[in-house]
Amino acid sequence: MGKILITWTTSWIWNFLANNLKDIFEIIWVWRSDNKIESISFFKWDLKDEIFLKNISDNISEIDYLIINAWVWYFDTFQNISIDEDKEIIETNLISPIILTKLLLPKIKQWIIFIWSISSKKSWSFWASYAASKFWLRWFAMQLKNEIKWIKISIINPKIVKTNFHKNSKIEIVWKYKETSLEEILKVVKEIINWGEKRFEIDL
Repeated sequence: MGKILITWTTSWIWNFLANNLKDIFEIIWVWRSDNKIESISFFKWDLKDEIFLKNISDNISEIDYLIINAWVWYFDTFQNISIDEDKEIIETNLISPIILTKLLLPKIKQWIIFIWSISSKKSWSFWASYAASKFWLRWFAMQLKNEIKWIKISIINPKIVKTNFHKNSKIEIVWKYKETSLEEILKVVKEIINWGEKRFEIDL
């Protein structure tokens, strides 16, 4: 049985992935709230806490797959989002994945999968700081792919996922595009794990 470390700050996508992969893989679940799934290993963390990130690395000998993501968002006009909110978005969505990837890289045997966002490639109003964090990390992953040759790296870019993703939105956002289902994300993750999908970037 292989071992997967899944990170996230919200439960919707990651709870779905963990529930659907836990019978095939040993799951290590990292989240800032309480564990909701029995029979998996669990770290409760704050993504912005570098000491805690090091503690995770110290307690893991090796993993087959790292599925990494961090989502903090405050959707509003750029002027109305506070400086503290901007900092939280960048620290959580960009800096912490870079630090955790650096700490865990020697322990990963097969693949890093970033589940990111189509906002890293497309422009919409009211997404400035959030989209910037996704854009920067997309380029981090691209550069890492060119440098790291002993494991594979992939990015999955969902559109708006069918969850209460916009609960922190301070304005009404009219979404005119097809949403991405949880099942679509799981399908691509399984294809990557089974070596049926080898592309670096997959847009959903």
